[in-house]
Amino acid sequence: MPSIAELLQGRGAFLKSCGGDLNEALNRDSLLRLIGNDYVAFEPLRDALMNGSGLAERADGLSESARQMLELLREEGFVRARADGLLCASSPAARRFLSGGWLEELAWLAGMRAGADEGIFSQCVGWEVKGFRGENEIDVILRKNARLAFVSCKALQSNFDSTNRKLRNRLMDALHEADNLGDHFGRAGDRVGVLVTSDLYDELRGDKPRYQALMGKAAVFDVRIIPLEELRWELLVQAMRDLLEGDPETVEASC
Repeated sequence: MPSIAELLQGRGAFLKSCGGDLNEALNRDSLLRLIGNDYVAFEPLRDALMNGSGLAERADGLSESARQMLELLREEGFVRARADGLLCASSPAARRFLSGGWLEELAWLAGMRAGADEGIFSQCVGWEVKGFRGENEIDVILRKNARLAFVSCKALQSNFDSTNRKLRNRLMDALHEADNLGDHFGRAGDRVGVLVTSDLYDELRGDKPRYQALMGKAAVFDVRIIPLEELRWELLVQAMRDLLEGDPETVEASC
């Protein structure tokens, strides 16, 4: 079977030297799953570590889950103590991980567990079309046989507020960005997904979508929206499996 690089090469694209470290992601398995299983607890912890206020060593109000996350973050070297004794993100790399890098790593892990034959994340893809050159960063690319799945990951606020225009715009932009990736690099049989950390279904109203326009447009584009409700590990693995499964005849025709 052709590799991701070989499939993209046949589409006028190529993998550049940048890309996420697969071994580091594997070593952070416990931390990544913990964040995904309780993103609501991670949010205030992340915000305190990344904003100027810092986090007290024995901060009150942290859940047991958040305290476990903090311990693992310290073990990974993502947290340091400032001169005033408060804890904060230790480096630009730590800030990148806290702000959303963790979500790309988690999506990749789930994709590999879901049965992908190959997967990469935080990958720069160069391309040339009719003499024009450029590059895109794709959060996650998975391959199952000759089928590719492109996943865009957006770590946003968990609570979806319909009056928050900025959040609604960011969600819609994420959908369009993912659809553009599929149009540019995808072929028949490939799939596109958007993994977001916002709560997009109202469980009290029979799982009615909170953002109808987003879900409607995703259906038109055939883009799989994976919201906060599916961020827990087993549900996320199933969502990635949904992306990787397809009609064998369609996949073969795309080769």
